[in-house]
Amino acid sequence: MPTVLPIGSGHGRSSFIRLVAIMVGLSAISPTSAVADGVTLKVFGGSSLDVLAPREQPDVQNRIREEIVSGFLKTHPEVSAIDWDAQGPQSGSLQRLMTAKLSGQEMDIIACSAFWTNGAYVRRGLLRAMSDDEVKTFAANVDPASMGAYTVNGKIYGAPITSLSTSTIFYNVDLFKKLGIPVPPTYADLKASVPKFKQAGVIPLLHQGANAVMWPMWYFETLSQSSGDAVGLTQKQLDGKEPFDDKAAVEAFALIKQWVDDGILSKDSLSVDMDGMRAAFAAGKSAMYYGGTWEVPSLKESVKNFTWGVFPFPKMPGTAGQPRHGGGADNGMCLAAGIPDDKVKPALDFISYLTKPEIAKTYLEPEQPIATSIKGVDGIDEAYAKDLRATAFPNTIKFLDWIWPSEVTSAVASGIAGVVGGSSTPEQAAQGVEAAYKALVDEGNWPPKD
Repeated sequence: MPTVLPIGSGHGRSSFIRLVAIMVGLSAISPTSAVADGVTLKVFGGSSLDVLAPREQPDVQNRIREEIVSGFLKTHPEVSAIDWDAQGPQSGSLQRLMTAKLSGQEMDIIACSAFWTNGAYVRRGLLRAMSDDEVKTFAANVDPASMGAYTVNGKIYGAPITSLSTSTIFYNVDLFKKLGIPVPPTYADLKASVPKFKQAGVIPLLHQGANAVMWPMWYFETLSQSSGDAVGLTQKQLDGKEPFDDKAAVEAFALIKQWVDDGILSKDSLSVDMDGMRAAFAAGKSAMYYGGTWEVPSLKESVKNFTWGVFPFPKMPGTAGQPRHGGGADNGMCLAAGIPDDKVKPALDFISYLTKPEIAKTYLEPEQPIATSIKGVDGIDEAYAKDLRATAFPNTIKFLDWIWPSEVTSAVASGIAGVVGGSSTPEQAAQGVEAAYKALVDEGNWPPKD
């Protein structure tokens, strides 16, 4: 249910005003006038995760929200209440927002995940781009690199207020030391270490290849290196200005194949799911796996007999671009497309308030983040987190499947599986992605319509 927090001390204040009016006979005084004179900001979220501290229990979320909203109302008397309506499953976020829009439901601020912002909300006209002056109201508090998650076609649509994710390679520190493998290793170091891993009876790197949706992460990495600008190229491809089977795309698939041909990435990955990948690493049967920072809780729980660490996906030989890793800010606050002009400033004031370090600590620190989008709110003080903040996060770009239509994502995943298994060439894999995109266009399903 929506949470409405009125200014002052709530219903007690209204009752007091009503009592005074009765006592002195001033019938012109309305018991709701103090509230009615102010602005009520409507915050709308597509799912129950579109709240502050989304990983916490509901009672903790409610306490944090009430504390923050109450603090804002005390310092902004022009705002009488904040109505925060966020509910339902994450998969239904777009449908819930579209339904609200079509029914004329009032929405001023959208609590917007980066995934839906990039993949649907902007294209469906649900959000309002912010001007440079509007962005300045919160920009000084936000890590500049995290703004990329809310930048679409050069326009900024929201302020990230969240923990950050990135992608990295997790490795067995003890085994690397025993085998004398340098850290962080270059690609050449990994290739040269394959005989050492085999002699030790260990798979160099195992991926959860049976989980098809995780294959595109490899393509995010390699396309960055083959193209120099994976996000920029992807946008051109989606606009029909570049094909999905251009030289950089073919090279990206070829670079993934190189990991297999050089014996680093095991072909057995095709039949391994997430649990199998994690179990093999925890048991010391594989030396590495590639994934996102969401893997950390599992690693802390399952790895008991050795120390694990992280290093970034390395630069591949002969590539034009530098390593870039998929990730970014997960959640943010955006202006709704239909926000009334007189509510823009109060809405921006609230968004800016949420980015203040002393306020952001209230909703970010309980989740023990590795890194955050807010300057002055540091991540946890652990070795792996420090390594990620020093290496991976500065070179993190938004996940490409935040931008792709699902058909392209599926085609990329299928193409990688074919290349890894040897049933497809890099050229054929790229052509399959282009064919999937053309089918969308030919059937009138791209670009998306409101």
